Amino acid sequence: MATYKSEQLTDGFRKYPIDDHGKLRTQHFRIPALTVAYAQNDQVDLFKIPPGRIRHLPWLSRIWSSAWGASRTIDIGYRAYSVRPPDVAQEVEDGDAFIDGLDVSSAVSNTVWGATPPKYDMYSRTEVTVFLTILGGTMPIGGTLEGFFAYLYE
Repeated sequence: MATYKSEQLTDGFRKYPIDDHGKLRTQHFRIPALTVAYAQNDQVDLFKIPPGRIRHLPWLSRIWSSAWGASRTIDIGYRAYSVRPPDVAQEVEDGDAFIDGLDVSSAVSNTVWGATPPKYDMYSRTEVTVFLTILGGTMPIGGTLEGFFAYLYE
């Protein structure tokens, strides 16, 4: 019988606090029933992730929406943020890092944010704004959207 080790137990692995004892956190967001329609390509800032290292947990992150109408989709991503002193490096904006083309033409109920987003671990020196972009038409009057973004943080 052989015994193997995970990557986290190998010599020289660089551990972060979230690897051993990260705390589960969530960010809640809600867009209440609209009195004015949002246009195609409009963006809505949803919430801010605190500075430091986080690990997004997409299988715990959920989203709900009312029916927005035929061909409506949304993307959810983040605004540019600083990873080092501003003159050294900047992470560029990625408008669909977390959700790319979620169909909201009919009501969405308890949908997961995707299984493997490209941005799993993030480190920032400043808060990171997470936003959505409306695609394929408008977010209609009376349209709603609500969700939770789950992550580990230390």
